[in-house]
Amino acid sequence: MSSPSASRSSSARTLVIISFVLDAVALIFLPIILGPIGAVLGFVAYSQGEKKLGLWAGIGGIVATIVGMVLGAVVANNS
Repeated sequence: MSSPSASRSSSARTLVIISFVLDAVALIFLPIILGPIGAVLGFVAYSQGEKKLGLWAGIGGIVATIVGMVLGAVVANNS
């Protein structure tokens, strides 16, 4: 049986991985939806003890949202 701290760390690490995947996908598809979800998951992982990667994943979600929206606007204007 695993200890509570081990399962919490594993859960937080899983949230960080999902957050980074959503951040990457948000650059191309649905940045207004996927970016904030990635940011929230990153900050939840941060609060669960994954301090360094959780913070980066949360910030990455914010950046992916902004960059994805800008890329979408550029593509829409050039079409």
